[in-house]
Amino acid sequence: MKFENAIVIDADRETVWREFDNVDNLQKWQPTLQSFTLKSGTASEPGAVSEMVYDEGGRTVVMLETLTEKRQPSFMAGIYESDWSKAVIVNHFESLEGGRTRWVIYANHNFKAMMKVLGIFFRKSIGRRTQSFMEHFKLFVESKIADEKQ
Repeated sequence: MKFENAIVIDADRETVWREFDNVDNLQKWQPTLQSFTLKSGTASEPGAVSEMVYDEGGRTVVMLETLTEKRQPSFMAGIYESDWSKAVIVNHFESLEGGRTRWVIYANHNFKAMMKVLGIFFRKSIGRRTQSFMEHFKLFVESKIADEKQ
C-alpha cells in the first residue's frame, strides 16, 4: 500500500532538517511515541537500528527502525518493521521561495499475515496519522522559530 503525504513548513530547509534529524525532538512532534532506544549503530546515521514504542489508543506498538540512506539536508530513508507490517519510508525536503520548506513522505507499507487482508481497512487511518505527525512537526518547528525571535 503506497502513500504520499506533503506539508509546507514556514522555515528554511536547514532549520527543518536540523529539527527533524534530532532524535531528542521525536517525542515533541510524535505525540504517541513513548520511547526511542538506539539498538545498534550511530543515532541518525545509515545503518542505525532503533526501537520505537508507540501507544496507539491503549495498544502498545513496537517498531524497529533501520535507517538506510541519508543525504543532508534533503533526504532520509528507512525501513520500519512491526509485528503487522514492514514499511519503506522516504522523507524528502525541498527548499521553496520565501525561506519555506516542502516536506514529502513517500511510504510503501507491506502488511504481514492476517493484516494483508485487514490492511485495506486501515489505509485512511495510516494516511491521517502520517499527516497528523507532519502537522505536529510543522507546529513544533514554527513555534520554536517564533519563540527564538522573541
